[in-house]
Amino acid sequence: MPRHDDDYDDYFAGSRMTFGEHLEELRTHLISAIKGLAFCLVIGFVLDAWGTVIGPAWLGVGKPMMQVITAPVRQELKAFYDRRMARLEKERDSGNVAALAVAEPKPVVLRIPPSALAAIRGSKELPAEAIDVEVKLDPLQAYKATQSVTEVIRPPELSTLSVTEGMVVYIKVSLLCGLVMASPWVFWQLWSFVAAGMYPNEKSYVYRYLPLSLGLFLGGILLCQFAVIPQSIEALLWFNDWIGFNPDLRLSEWLSFAILLPLVFGVSFQTPLVMLFLERIGIMTVAGYLGAWRLAAFLLAIFAAFITPTPDAITMLAMWLPLMGLYFLGILMCKWASRGDAIDDEVSEPDELVEA
Repeated sequence: MPRHDDDYDDYFAGSRMTFGEHLEELRTHLISAIKGLAFCLVIGFVLDAWGTVIGPAWLGVGKPMMQVITAPVRQELKAFYDRRMARLEKERDSGNVAALAVAEPKPVVLRIPPSALAAIRGSKELPAEAIDVEVKLDPLQAYKATQSVTEVIRPPELSTLSVTEGMVVYIKVSLLCGLVMASPWVFWQLWSFVAAGMYPNEKSYVYRYLPLSLGLFLGGILLCQFAVIPQSIEALLWFNDWIGFNPDLRLSEWLSFAILLPLVFGVSFQTPLVMLFLERIGIMTVAGYLGAWRLAAFLLAIFAAFITPTPDAITMLAMWLPLMGLYFLGILMCKWASRGDAIDDEVSEPDELVEA
């Protein structure tokens, strides 16, 4: 006979659904999430068009974000050619024969924009278009002249090797931005479906640790975007300069690097929470974590080598070092967290499901 207990609360009483009803509920929430994503995508496209046609230039979503994503590589490419020209100029001044040969004067066409003519003419009446002036300069002089007048000698730009590559990259960036904009609505729809099958004590853990998880995720992305990526590009371009090659970077390849690497950092920064969960359920202990830190360092190095999108050791080290710091942060979290928060107060199955 089924066992009944008046003091027992069946949290799911009157709310159980069949497998087909669960699928229908999931379909409803997914359709709502997709509608929210589509709405944010349309808003992004409209703002991009508005910012391009009417202004200001920063108004938009996908197009300004492409400028943000490509800014580090543009800056480091410019610094790369600045260092190369400075070295050639130093060698030329010291009488280096090869540098003198490179410095042989050649005709160069300088395109002077109207804004640069204001300082020369001293008048506000400027031509509508740029003026082309042909002069004879050595490459080093041409570099300085073009940098000061038009800021181009070897454009530090990302190249596209097909007609559709730029459009595909823009759509990818716009889709990602739309997903970020719609993420609160998308997460709410998914949470509404998942939370219906959770006990109150299980929901409390989500409410407690979700803000920390989001903070670690955003911290990993920001660290990667503003610290790791610029340093990695600088080191990799230095290696190109050391072996004497000119970098020719593709937009699509850079996009994969610039988007995937921050996401990898954000996910990897969940390490302390994973460690805390394993400690809470009794699989690991603080003493066990401390005793296995050398093994953890080795395994995290292998993980960083496999998870980073590039094969260079610089990017791998840039991920491995923060992971080691997060490993010890996880140990501190396990030590400071109260055992009263342990995930061991499981709720047994409702008595109605247990037959005598």
